[in-house]
Amino acid sequence: MAGTVRTACLVVAMLLSLDCPGQAQPPPPPDATCHQVRSFFQRLQPGLKWVPETPVPGSDLQVCLPKGPTCCSRKMEEKYQLTARLNMEQLLQSASMELKFLIIQNAAVFQ
Repeated sequence: MAGTVRTACLVVAMLLSLDCPGQAQPPPPPDATCHQVRSFFQRLQPGLKWVPETPVPGSDLQVCLPKGPTCCSRKMEEKYQLTARLNMEQLLQSASMELKFLIIQNAAVFQ
C-alpha cells in the first residue's frame, strides 16, 4: 500500500513538472513546431486540440511562466491538472480499498 501512495505522489509530481514543456528552454527557432509536446500530450490522453501547432506567447498561463514562446496553453495546464487529480484519486481509491479489505479481514479474525 505504501508503494501505491508513493507511486501516486510520483505521478502527480511528474505531471505537474511536465506542465511547462517550454518553461526552462530558450525561445525556439522560428521554424519550430510543437510536435514533440503534441506526441507526449496525446500519450497522456487529455487531447491534442489543446496543444498549439507552433509555439505561442503563453501570456495567459498560470502555472508555467515562460520567458519566450511555449508549446503550453492555458487549457493544457487545466487538462494536466485535471489528469493529475484524477490519477491521484484513482490511486488513493485503490490504496484505500486494500486498506479497507485488510481492516475487514482483521476485524473478522478478532470477532
